[in-house]
Amino acid sequence: MPDSHFDIDTLKARLEQARLAGFIYLHNRNMLTLQDALNEHGAALNNFAQHELTADQIGLQFGLRLSDGQWQFMIGLTHSNQDRSYEIGAGNLKGDQRAFNLLYAFYNYPKGFYTVSMPLAANAQQLEDAIEQQLLSLPALSFLNSAVKTNPMGQQVQWMKSYLIQEALNMKVRIQTALL
Repeated sequence: MPDSHFDIDTLKARLEQARLAGFIYLHNRNMLTLQDALNEHGAALNNFAQHELTADQIGLQFGLRLSDGQWQFMIGLTHSNQDRSYEIGAGNLKGDQRAFNLLYAFYNYPKGFYTVSMPLAANAQQLEDAIEQQLLSLPALSFLNSAVKTNPMGQQVQWMKSYLIQEALNMKVRIQTALL
């Protein structure tokens, strides 16, 4: 998998050529975030999901960060709900989180923002493990455990977790394909 031999400008150009997003934001000369992510057909990617019982919402963004000479795949996740008692201003985002603030700034009553990172060359199981360890195990996101639907085979599926993992895997594969 071609990886660290791309400088940030070449990588940005390749991602733009692949039409992965409406805009690719360069942050601190070592990170790119896909703003207004597009699906494989060029339409806006649905990057929001809402729990049908609790009204908790998540928003997804994706990016790449150069760290120690290797490209890392990044996921930015915003958590929001209708409880106005606690909100985070976009100015309170720290470090790499600041690269994701364009989606965040328009989000409904944000309560938390989280990032996940893994090597761009990570396989599907490593991606799922990284999401589980860095995100899904957080107490603030425990509402994801109760977002359950029954699939056509009659099995109970935690659909928001599945959605998050599937969207992240799809985008990671599309980014890797753009770099081939």
